[in-house]
Amino acid sequence: MVITAAGIAVIGAGGYLGAQAVVGNEVEKALTQSFAQLDDTLSWYARDVVIDKSLFTTSVSATIGVVGAENADAQVNLQVNHGVLRSPTTGTIHPNEQFLRGDIDVDLVATRSAVTGQLTADSLSGVELDATLQALVVDLDLEDRDIWRIDGQAREIVINNESDSVRIVSPRFENHSEEASRLIQQYLEIPRVEFLAQGINVYLDGIEFEAESESIDERRIVNSGGHFKVADIGADDTSIGSLYFDMDARNWDMPAFQAFQEAYAPLAEMRLAQQEQGVPGDEQQERDLLIQAIESGYEFLIANPSIALQPLEAHVVLPMLDVDFKPRLTADISFNGEGLSKDALYRAWWDNRLQLPEQLESEGIMSPAEAQEYLANRLSLDISVTTPPPLVLSLIPLPFSMMMDPEQETQQVIWHEGSLTVNGEQVM
Repeated sequence: MVITAAGIAVIGAGGYLGAQAVVGNEVEKALTQSFAQLDDTLSWYARDVVIDKSLFTTSVSATIGVVGAENADAQVNLQVNHGVLRSPTTGTIHPNEQFLRGDIDVDLVATRSAVTGQLTADSLSGVELDATLQALVVDLDLEDRDIWRIDGQAREIVINNESDSVRIVSPRFENHSEEASRLIQQYLEIPRVEFLAQGINVYLDGIEFEAESESIDERRIVNSGGHFKVADIGADDTSIGSLYFDMDARNWDMPAFQAFQEAYAPLAEMRLAQQEQGVPGDEQQERDLLIQAIESGYEFLIANPSIALQPLEAHVVLPMLDVDFKPRLTADISFNGEGLSKDALYRAWWDNRLQLPEQLESEGIMSPAEAQEYLANRLSLDISVTTPPPLVLSLIPLPFSMMMDPEQETQQVIWHEGSLTVNGEQVM
């Protein structure tokens, strides 16, 4: 009997230890896949992933960050306690101290098919930007490693500078994504935003933003649509109006668009610093950034991108000026990228202070002016807007005010293939 009992105990212990080993292997595989998925997104990266697996626990450390944003990274340290059915996971996310102060606590539970739990932070504060976020709670739900649900909220966000301040009250956001369908749904709700600008207290009440985007091919060409709403806009406790618009964007090459932003933003900063300080910058760095901007801009434009506001509606109330105006605007903007000449982009956008790429050093067919006209002729726009009241119309500068017909309810401007039409009459 004793031998039998001992044998059963050994078999049971062996089975338990074997199960723990299996769980450990699954945990390691899941962690590796999770960081790889994060690194494969457009906006985030993951690097220096180190996984240390033992029989009963697995620990992992990694650096995650926002692509293209300096110092916007964080150190992740997690410990997973192996369980046959459930594996509790705890740890911290420690932001780069040159970017944010404060830690984010991680409390998750992982099963074979899902990960659920929370990320929380009592307070996070900016370093270069005087900003503080209070009482952050983010609920995470990952199903079958394919369906993500992220729901978060904070008590408030306060941003201060020398003369102005912004207070964002109880922001709440949701992000749901399905990898199989390449569908992403986003929602943002902010009950109130208050900001002080040049001594005036301005408020925005009832802010809502909802969007849905879908990738349509392996190049991550994205179609998206959404709406934005501000229920009430006011100054010094006096309502002055509201705002609402629907937006639809088609054929946006998001990797190319992001690569363009990553090049253009530092390029613009570099040129602004040169103008303000009067000191030449690093020409090689400027040249490399300009090439990246043009190359990624070309990839973005050949996808035939378009964007439409259908419609933008507002209500403007200015009692002191006897204005009660409800403007309505529709806009369709598109670019024809079929057979687009990359040389034309270089000729139109290149800075003559810098050496051209080798393939463009010989004199091209188009001058910079001709290249700019070539690109403008590929742009199409159709804009209609409610005719403003006489007081507002008088504030519009020449020559735009002369193009408007105050007798019409709506003003329409169409630019197509180099031709400009205003209210049905061709101008050029």
